[in-house]
Amino acid sequence: MTKRENPVADQLGPMAAALAPIRQNLPGMAKEREILRVVATIPAHEDHDLLDAARDEVLRWARRRAAGELPKEAWEGQSFEALAAGRTTMAALVTAGDSVLWSLRGDDPDKAVPGRIWSTEVSLGRKSPADDIQLGVRLVVNSAEPELTIEPAVPGLVRQVVDRCGLRDGDVPMHSSANHAAKPEHVATLLEWLHSGTRRLPIIVATEDERADNSRNACFDVDDLAAKMCGLAHVVWVPADLTFGLSDALGKSLSVFHGGVRVYEPGLSLLDDPRDHRLILGQVVDRDPQSVASELRRVIARESLRRTRLGHDVLSFAAVRSAATRATKEARTSEGAGDSEKLSAALAQIEALTKQAEELQSQVDQAWQLSEDESSRAEASERQLHASWARIETLEDALSKSETALDAAPDPETWDEFGEWCDAAFSGKLALTPSARRGLRKALFQDVAIAAECIRWLAGDARKRFVEGGGALANIPVFDGITNAPCGGDEYVFDYQGRRLSANWHLKNGGNTRQPERCLRIYYTFDAQYRQIVVSDMPAHIRTAAS
Repeated sequence: MTKRENPVADQLGPMAAALAPIRQNLPGMAKEREILRVVATIPAHEDHDLLDAARDEVLRWARRRAAGELPKEAWEGQSFEALAAGRTTMAALVTAGDSVLWSLRGDDPDKAVPGRIWSTEVSLGRKSPADDIQLGVRLVVNSAEPELTIEPAVPGLVRQVVDRCGLRDGDVPMHSSANHAAKPEHVATLLEWLHSGTRRLPIIVATEDERADNSRNACFDVDDLAAKMCGLAHVVWVPADLTFGLSDALGKSLSVFHGGVRVYEPGLSLLDDPRDHRLILGQVVDRDPQSVASELRRVIARESLRRTRLGHDVLSFAAVRSAATRATKEARTSEGAGDSEKLSAALAQIEALTKQAEELQSQVDQAWQLSEDESSRAEASERQLHASWARIETLEDALSKSETALDAAPDPETWDEFGEWCDAAFSGKLALTPSARRGLRKALFQDVAIAAECIRWLAGDARKRFVEGGGALANIPVFDGITNAPCGGDEYVFDYQGRRLSANWHLKNGGNTRQPERCLRIYYTFDAQYRQIVVSDMPAHIRTAAS
């Protein structure tokens, strides 16, 4: 059999390919996959030690899951291990001076799917009694299923800690139910949360549709969504008569109304591309509200794995346990413990390190799988996008031959409108890099209309010459003192969508002035692979080694 006829050998390494026939006859190997992560802060309280209160809430939750009493060491905040009815509950404590780090892991078999085991890891830590407490939660599933079909939900212990101790996402408070806006002041508070520079979680804003016979709240259960997403996202319900306040403050393109739902990502800016903040229209919500809620849960849980760094923002139980056993071993050695005690401590440390190594391997495997999934989605999206561009170009050519005029997008009047205008008017013909978009946000060049004409020429005549030929482009006048020329010594390379390109052309206005109010420079290249102009920077003169 040739390599072409052996798909296994094509996809696997030589050792894995050799073992593939044996593996097919073995039961599926269980894999540990992380579902979600919660990172939050418990503000310090002058009168109460909220670390003890938060730990008690976690232990109460763990006791219900363990189906049995926990040992007294648990309630004293010490390390322990408890086995009951096939469930394992463990905790580890690490202290260093005033610093405290306590972590718990509870394993619980799935009630409906045999062989599926859920593991919840919780960490509570602070540097000193006066500092805020950092909470980290990981939900992990261990299963041999090749594909998991689940609707993620945050463990109930997070809601318990929210209700008992309070949790914050930067300066935005967390709630175990949806925030219902009832007054204009509530919308003002929502706007403060949206623009908060310390917020790390998305805000889901659901709205009422005044055009419907009944309230959208009746079919889209925002409180249920908020409870299951507590710690992963904030959920806010806005009635129809208050959505105008959002539109006034954010603009229509970034607002949400008529029963729609919008996910506002952290770092919201009025200059953001509206597509960066996912909008679900009211008719989509009305058609199947449960599917919308389920999809939001899946997407946001998945995003929580990307927003946070394991070992930095949230700790694994294996890492904490390894540190605790190492500290115990060192303490026994310094106290002159006997050989048997030293051996026990060493064996415990080896076991903890082994568990940590296994968990790290699981994390690497999952990260690889996530990377492959994202790469496949990106490749599929690119293929669809390029096919759409080709289709649009064919239709435009047909309309042009039939002398049918196309409705042109109105030219932008301000720099704030410029990027969106380019996307709408020249998709598939011209693209702006992130650097060019940043340049537009801080642009000082005063003549927006001239810059728009330059972009129109690049997407039209210049691109046509690059694609079809038909005239030189070097040092030619374009209009109104604008010249197209090679960059020469100012040429530079830049990265765009995973590829390295060279900005070897630029449009410039006459004269030698470098005053940003009067100096126009548009640096670009022609991407032959995708047949489009890529604008690397504009509208100011860039600084290079030559300049």
